[in-house]
Amino acid sequence: MSDAQTILIVDDTPANLTVLSTMLTQHGYRVRPAINGQLAIASVSREQPDLILLDIKMPEMDGYEVCARLKADERTRDIPILFISALDDIEDKVKAFQVGGVDYITKPFHVEEVLARVRAHITLQNQRRHIAQLSSFKDELLRIVSHDLKNPISTILGYAELMQEEGISGDHAEYVERITRSAHFMLTLVSDLLELSQAEGDFPLELREVDVRGVIGACAVNHEFAAHNKAVSLTCLTADTPLIVSVDELRFNQVINNLISNAIKYTPAGGQIEVRVYGSGDHAVVEVADSGLGIPADALPRIFDKFFRVNTREHMAVSGTGLGLPIAKALIEKHGGRISVSSELGVGSVFTVTLPLVR
Repeated sequence: MSDAQTILIVDDTPANLTVLSTMLTQHGYRVRPAINGQLAIASVSREQPDLILLDIKMPEMDGYEVCARLKADERTRDIPILFISALDDIEDKVKAFQVGGVDYITKPFHVEEVLARVRAHITLQNQRRHIAQLSSFKDELLRIVSHDLKNPISTILGYAELMQEEGISGDHAEYVERITRSAHFMLTLVSDLLELSQAEGDFPLELREVDVRGVIGACAVNHEFAAHNKAVSLTCLTADTPLIVSVDELRFNQVINNLISNAIKYTPAGGQIEVRVYGSGDHAVVEVADSGLGIPADALPRIFDKFFRVNTREHMAVSGTGLGLPIAKALIEKHGGRISVSSELGVGSVFTVTLPLVR
């Protein structure tokens, strides 16, 4: 093979190292041997192999510990590790997978089996890398395209609004109104795409400790006017004691504002919305509950997917890009929290955000 794949073989028996090294070298692989666990970890830190063949029974540091250490390190956790051992009890094999192994070969081994498994896992690793590269390219392309679209759309929108201000009549007024509505939607979509690209990227959060009760209360107040205009009741119920969390306030506000705004949009006149804030163990919990349209059971697993929208006549009548919830999910997970939903069609929904408390 032109670009030889590197395999690290870790075994405290020199004869096993020789047999495996010779076999793999003859089939075009670049082999690096290590006689014990410490040398294996040092070797990986200097240069990462494409795959590791790892014995279990070794002095001082056994294969399980070597694997666990490599999987605990973000830099090395994606290297596939194949255990190759004389231990053939089911408990040994289960433990190998529990610590992060991807396969298990029992000694004495067959050459064809080792080669087949090595080829299969290196192929899978190369495919994962290729997918990751494509995903990175897609995200960068999305960011560039979204950024470049924002200015021309803003220009179109500006001229359309200028024409409306100067006064036009008849069919032309309707045409310009359609242009304005479409341009507003496109601008929202492009802005959401940029937000999603940032939320899923490596941008740093500007964290500071805040009492989540005050943050949520302020967000709820900001939506009172919209709720009043929709004839929807909006109440905020908060815990009696402080709930201190570490958040980027701008980003966290963005999530909560999105959830409350969605609740208002999808709740008919006369409905109720409750924003509840309370502590649960080591976490602060924020719930946005509404008596709105609800979500069908078959749509719940996809509700946080990009561009997904519930495909009912009532839901599609509400304007949206299908990106608000994916952005919220990415931002909350970046804070070390989680977001979930429970819902019943025709009854309402509860979106729940949990964040770790600062102790």
